[in-house]
Amino acid sequence: MIRNLKQRGFTLIELMIVVAIIGILAAVAIPAFMDYMKKSKKTEAALQLNKIGKNAKTMYIERQTYATGTNPTSPLPAKPGGGGCCGGPNNKCVPVPASFASDTSGWAQLDFQIDEPSLFVYSYLGTATTFAATAVGDLDCDNTEITYTMNGTAVSGNPAVALTEPAPNSD
Repeated sequence: MIRNLKQRGFTLIELMIVVAIIGILAAVAIPAFMDYMKKSKKTEAALQLNKIGKNAKTMYIERQTYATGTNPTSPLPAKPGGGGCCGGPNNKCVPVPASFASDTSGWAQLDFQIDEPSLFVYSYLGTATTFAATAVGDLDCDNTEITYTMNGTAVSGNPAVALTEPAPNSD
């Protein structure tokens, strides 16, 4: 009886090549994935500020005045130590929706509230013809905050809003 002594399996060189290919792919894919995650987190601020801007324009068209607010604070809890992450689940700020509804600094007038945990803390300050809404957040808990700003004006009865985003690699 003749046995087939041919060995089966991979050689050390083949395994090293596979490991090298996986390493190269990981070196390229992981930073790209992290950038994608950061961009997706930044989207929250732009979406919420756009909602504030639309509600403010609607209010101006209906009442000829923006929501007035003299207290530029947010009903979201303050960040521990004044900076960094909020400290809630997944380092997000946990809102109290009822605080938005009962707030007198413009949130209730704007019909705006946050129901889900947020990466940003929002503020609003308005007069009859102008407003400024901001979103400040630390996306990766490194005490480097980014700020989005929505400014509104009204010229000759025409409301206009403009969103100012932070630099692309600011956080």
